[in-house]
This record gives sequence, C-alpha cells and structure tokens, in this order.
Amino acid sequence: MAKWIKQGAAALAAASLLLLSPAAAEEPPRRLVPVGAAIGVHLETDGLLVIGMSELETESGSRSPAFEAGIRSGDLILEVGQVRVSTARQLREALETESGEVRVRFLREGREMQVSVRPEKGEDGQPELGVWLRSGLSGIGTMTWYDPASGRFGALGHAVSDVDTGVLLPMKSGVVGKASVDSIQRGSAGQPGELKGSMGLEKPFGSILENREEGIFGLIEPGALPETREEPVELCPLRELRCGPAEIVSDVSGRRESYSARVLRVYPGGGSRDLLIQVTDERLIGLTGGIVQGMSGSPILQDGRLAGAVTHVLVSDPTKGYGISIEDMLAEEETPAENAA
Repeated sequence: MAKWIKQGAAALAAASLLLLSPAAAEEPPRRLVPVGAAIGVHLETDGLLVIGMSELETESGSRSPAFEAGIRSGDLILEVGQVRVSTARQLREALETESGEVRVRFLREGREMQVSVRPEKGEDGQPELGVWLRSGLSGIGTMTWYDPASGRFGALGHAVSDVDTGVLLPMKSGVVGKASVDSIQRGSAGQPGELKGSMGLEKPFGSILENREEGIFGLIEPGALPETREEPVELCPLRELRCGPAEIVSDVSGRRESYSARVLRVYPGGGSRDLLIQVTDERLIGLTGGIVQGMSGSPILQDGRLAGAVTHVLVSDPTKGYGISIEDMLAEEETPAENAA
C-alpha cells in the first residue's frame, strides 16, 4: 500500500529541536486536479505487433512463412536482418535488401527470441513474411488527473492493449489531443455504449510517456487545459474508500459536470477493479445510459477527494461498472526508484 504521508527518516534525540520544526517529520498530502475531459489517444508501437497470420499462395500451396518459422500472434517484431523496424514500410525495405532466409528478432511475453524465415512473394511480387501487423492504436478516453506542480497527467485507469491480441501495447511514443464528442451511442443491457467524435490528434497538447496496467501517463503542455479551472483536491486512499455516495466527473455533455453515483463494493487490491460503482444521476443515464466506452478514466470523487477512475462497464447493466483506486493508479509512481521493478 502506497504511503500518502512520507515519514521523516530518523527521529531527533532532542525534544526541543522537534518543537522548533513540527512540520519536518512529514510532507503535506499530494493534491491533484480531477479533470474528466475526453481526450484522443494515439500510441506508436516500439516494433511491429503481429496480430494475425496471412496465407501466401505459392507453388506448394498456401502458407505463412512466419508461422512455419515459429512466429505467433502477440509477438513484437523488432528487427529484420540488421534493420530495426517499427513501420510496414521499414519492414518491406528490409525484406527487399535480403536474399534467401532472413533473421527476425522479436519479443514474446518480454523474452527476446529470433528465428530464420524464408519470405515468399506476394501478389505484387514483393517478398512477404505472411503476417498481419500493427504499428499503433488510436481511440477516445478520459483524462483522470493533472498535477499543476509537475505538469504530469494520468488517464484511462487501464492500459492501452491491442484489440486483437489483448497484448499491452509496447509503446515507442504517444500523444493526446482534446477530443470533441459529436455523438453518443447509448448503452443498454447487453450492448455497451460508446463516445464518438474527433480525437483532436492533429493538434496534440501532451505527450504519453508510459503505458501501464494502471493507465497512461505523460506530460501536458502549460495552459493546455484552459477549461479546467478546478483547484487540486486531496486524495482518498483505498483504505478510506467506503460504500456510499460518490461523484463521477465527465464532459460528455459538452461541458465538465459532476454526476451522482454510488460505491457499491470495495475490493482491496483489485487493480483496475478496486471498486464497483453505479451511476445514479438521471442526467447522465438519460445522456449515455450510464457508463460507455470512452469514459474510461473519468474521475471518481468521494467526500470531495479524488478516489479513483472509472475503468469498465458491466455489459449486463450499463449503469454499473468498475473503477481503479487513485492509490493503485499512482502506486508505481509513488514507489521509490530503487525499489521499482
């Protein structure tokens, strides 16, 4: 459990010295601005993610050279021959410079591996490995918090993962933009809703530095969120979260608003599912049906303190969903560098 008040490293022997500096033993609790703004998110992969196999027609029949060599969906191709690849164009150029078998280096579940592959010619006569690849992902989410002291932000409350393989996207770079919600597909039982609109990525206002299980984290340009004029608020540790009234902050209506909700259950150590929440505000239910895709990261407040972020919706009941606690969202950030894995 992260410590929200850092204790002094050592006690002073002289009581008189302690009385002279009563604040030296602890730092004030961290305060963050709850944002609740829809953002466009774009991540570029650090390599090429294999999302499937494609069959090439050869004299000996349909085959995938990559699959035959041992490459599988979810692998991250890093090098072809001596060339580092992160785009389809780089891969094609690397294959064109090689003849016969080519060395392919890739990552599988964090383990580096390599195989030799003999490419086959595709329909255009160019050498191919027989794989479907992805070099990046874009989508709409919600910014959870902003730290005016450091310029850092946190969003989503869960990782950006590949939609086909479920692999956490290994990122090389990423940006966020101010999304514009043009329409809302309302959620209903058995059918999750969705925010639709432009992602604003043509004018990014921040960079993504980390893609972790707890969310995406990065830096915002100064003054990039002029509509967010809220003051920083205190944080609510997981141990102080309780079942009862809460608020969800979101700008799905076109402006930043707080909506009434209720914490139904708390699951200590549940990761991105630390708490079960229910939307009770008829305004939000009328607008979205409850929680919809794109609202991941919407701040959850309890008693005026930032308690966490929305992460999932229950397909059977869109008024209910899960959230991550702010303590878990910040856990890795709060861990001293020498103890971090």
